[in-house]
Amino acid sequence: MLPTTVSLPPPTASPLRWWVCLLLMQATIINYMDRMTLNQLAVEIKASLHLDDVQYSALESIFSFAFAIGAVGTGFLVDRISVRWVYPLAVLGWSLAGMLTGFADSFGMLLACRFALGIFEAANWPCGIRTTRAVLKPEERSFGNSLFQSGTALGAVMTPLVVLGIVKWAEAYGFSDTWRIPFRIIGAVGLVWIALWFFTIPARMVQTVPPADASTDTASSGRFSAVLADRRFWALFVAVIAINITWHGYRTWLPLFLRQQRGYSLEAMSAFTTFYYLLADIGSWTIGLLTLGMCRRGVELHTSRLIAFFTCAVLTLGTVSVPFLPNNWILQAGLLAVAFGALGLFPTYFALSQELSGKHQGKVTGTLGACAHISLAIIYPLEGWVCQATQSYAGVLGGVGVFPLLALGVLLWLWPRSHTASPQS
Repeated sequence: MLPTTVSLPPPTASPLRWWVCLLLMQATIINYMDRMTLNQLAVEIKASLHLDDVQYSALESIFSFAFAIGAVGTGFLVDRISVRWVYPLAVLGWSLAGMLTGFADSFGMLLACRFALGIFEAANWPCGIRTTRAVLKPEERSFGNSLFQSGTALGAVMTPLVVLGIVKWAEAYGFSDTWRIPFRIIGAVGLVWIALWFFTIPARMVQTVPPADASTDTASSGRFSAVLADRRFWALFVAVIAINITWHGYRTWLPLFLRQQRGYSLEAMSAFTTFYYLLADIGSWTIGLLTLGMCRRGVELHTSRLIAFFTCAVLTLGTVSVPFLPNNWILQAGLLAVAFGALGLFPTYFALSQELSGKHQGKVTGTLGACAHISLAIIYPLEGWVCQATQSYAGVLGGVGVFPLLALGVLLWLWPRSHTASPQS
């Protein structure tokens, strides 16, 4: 039987806490590589299995529905069973699902693989956020979360290069349907991470649930229903949907926009998306460091987070210009600005979510993540319909970046000043 979590006094801050954050980053890199291989090879997969844009959007939609189920399930599970065991089992599950995608020979099998991938990949965030909350102090969490979340961009940076390299290798050795090979190889990488998790992190660091933060954790000693009654939860509900619409809108449609609408080759698209996600990663780290730096200079913690969120929301608003930008460096500069802001929103969102409840942290992260991905599952078919009806991806990419600024307004409205954390809590 797997060991259950228990409440113990918080451990003394350990230098290993930053290695834990780096290992969480590595898990997120693998997570995104398994997920984004589909996007990088979308043209080849659509041709091989005779898919249209609506069917392609269904692959994203089924992934998001599965992600929502997995997020809620894992959220409840990780509040009861040690993250030391839940996390590696989830990595094993999504790695196997990724590998099986490379053997899909029909649209139905591809849907099933994406569903399984979504179920297991959803665990990354409830597990990761519970872990950073356990090992970091409040003022460190935005930066720790930025390390963790930056794995999405690093995975996205690496995926085009790795996928292109594997495809070229497979072509050189005469493999047929070379799009299948990257799924099989990348899926196997998760097994290495599982070994690192067990052999480099002491069990005591991730096996306990931290006690409530008395200054902010109003629901820790009660039921999860108390969290749902907290207006801060609903502010985060709006925020998580908004930032995911922006980030995943570009993840899903940008490769097709560049290749089918702006005439990029596979090599050129891979090169640009590498820079796109590299800038996104820089954005995540910069925003985390910005928040930490403002706190250490005496700026109130919640104010620091709002300044960081506002900065990123302004950058993502630039997406409205995408349909009108010429096909040159101006377009690329605009897309890179959106990338910087889109991923930079996440560290602040995660840090705010860690203020609600230590006891129910997994459920908070999982439930909010499920809400975001249910919304994505509904939106993807609509986006696919718009793309197919207009024969253009520009309209979707031009609209998805306006939502974070709306979310900021909701945060300012619903987040009571009496529930802001101090760096010492």
